[in-house]
Amino acid sequence: MIRFFSGNNPLNVFTLFFLGLLIKLPYFTAPVIPQIQETDGFLYIELLKVLKQPGSVFPTLYPIFAFVLLFTQAITFNGLVNDQKLFPTPHYLLALSYLVITSVVPEWNVLSPALIINTILVITWPRMVELYHHPKPKTVLFNIGFGFGICSFFYFPSAYLLLLLIVALLLFRSFYLTEWLIAILGILTPFYFLLVYFFVWDKWYMIEAVVPNQYLRLPNIRYSWEFWIKFSLVVFPLLVGLATSRRYSVRMLVQTRKSWNFMIFYLIIALFIPFINSLPGLAHWVLAAVPISLFHAAFYYYPKKKTLPELIFWLGLLWIVANYVLLNS
Repeated sequence: MIRFFSGNNPLNVFTLFFLGLLIKLPYFTAPVIPQIQETDGFLYIELLKVLKQPGSVFPTLYPIFAFVLLFTQAITFNGLVNDQKLFPTPHYLLALSYLVITSVVPEWNVLSPALIINTILVITWPRMVELYHHPKPKTVLFNIGFGFGICSFFYFPSAYLLLLLIVALLLFRSFYLTEWLIAILGILTPFYFLLVYFFVWDKWYMIEAVVPNQYLRLPNIRYSWEFWIKFSLVVFPLLVGLATSRRYSVRMLVQTRKSWNFMIFYLIIALFIPFINSLPGLAHWVLAAVPISLFHAAFYYYPKKKTLPELIFWLGLLWIVANYVLLNS
C-alpha cells in the first residue's frame, strides 16, 4: 500500500477518496452530532444553528461535512507540499497519512471548529513559506493575518496562530517593522469590522462570545489502553519521521530546509493551543494533524526497506477496524 501511493499517479486521488470513505465508514453509520462548547466561536455556533434543522432529519450530514473537509485538506496539502518540493519526488503519501491519522483518533472525525480552521491553515501555509522570495509580501501578510483573525471567530484560542506568523517572518524574511505591523493589522481587521457591526446593530452583549476569558489548564484525558494505542500509532511514526526528515533535509536547498523547520514550529504551536481553555477529549488537537501528517509521510517515504512503515500502516488500519467494532457494539 505504501509503495502504491509513493508515485504521482493522478488516479491515486480517486483511490484515496474511496479508501477514505471506507476507513471513515463508522462515523457515517453512527454519526456524532457536535455540541456547543464554551470555547466555540460565534461563527461556529451560528454554523451549528444553521445545520441543526437539516441535521436533526439527516444526522449523517455532520460526518459528510467532516469528511469533505478532511479529504479536501488532505489532497490540497499534499499538492502544496509537492509544489514546494519538500520531498525529492512527488507522491500521495501525505494525503494517505492525513486520512489515516484522523481515522486513528475518533474525535478528529467529528465536525469541530479546529477541523474547519485546518482548511485555512492548509491554504495559508504555502503563503507563509513563499514569503522567502515574494515580491509583494505586505499584501500576503495582511491576507494571512486576516485569515487567522477569522479563525478566532470559530475557535478563539486559534488567535495564538499569530505565533506561527511571527515564526514565518523570522524564518523567511529580514526584519521590516512595517511588515510586522501589517501582519498584526490583518489579524485585527476582522475584529474591527465586527465591532462596527456591534455598534451599528447595538449588540455589545455578544462581545463576551467573541473574546472569552483565557486560562491554561491540563486537558481532561482518560489515559486508558485505547488512548495509549492511539498515542503510539500517531507519535511513533511522528518521531521517526522527524528524525528522518532532519537527516535528509540537510542535503536540500536553504528554502526547503527552512520549510521543514517551519513545520516543526507549526507542530509545537498546534500542540500548545488546545491547552488554552481546554476541554475533555482530543478533538481540538486535530490542529496538529496537518504537520503530523507531513512527518508521517517522511516516515513512509524515506526508508528504502518499507517493512516497518507497512507494519505501522496496517496496524493503524487494524485499529480503525477495531474502532468500527467498538462504535457498533
